[in-house]
Amino acid sequence: MLAVDEKRLGDLVEHFYRAFLAADREALAKVVVSEAAWVVRLDTALSGAHVGPDGIAALRRRIDELTAGTWRPLREDSFDIAASQWHAVIMDRFLAERGERRLDSHEAVVLAVEDGRITRLFHYLHDPAAFGAFWSR
Repeated sequence: MLAVDEKRLGDLVEHFYRAFLAADREALAKVVVSEAAWVVRLDTALSGAHVGPDGIAALRRRIDELTAGTWRPLREDSFDIAASQWHAVIMDRFLAERGERRLDSHEAVVLAVEDGRITRLFHYLHDPAAFGAFWSR
């Protein structure tokens, strides 16, 4: 297992984030191993393990479908990335509408990286109850 320098890891994670926002499966495949799972906790329409580039791109498309395309980061440049040799964290604020429901959520995704590829993703929410209510089935 090789460590990745912090600058290179930050670049890799930014590439991942932009590919996720675009639901770009091919770009995700360059940085995410096929076994990597993004687990969305709680009991919502998004919950479960979204595995590999296909699952992660499908998650993004599902978000778009459920919000009629309204889900978005606060701004194009509103995200931050913190990185070490082994992990990175993407932090951003997301807005969306679903009928009468409104989402305004600060979220963080922790990514574990081995040999220059993302191997695990963990999702943290500032307000799990509001997230759960917005994304309820």
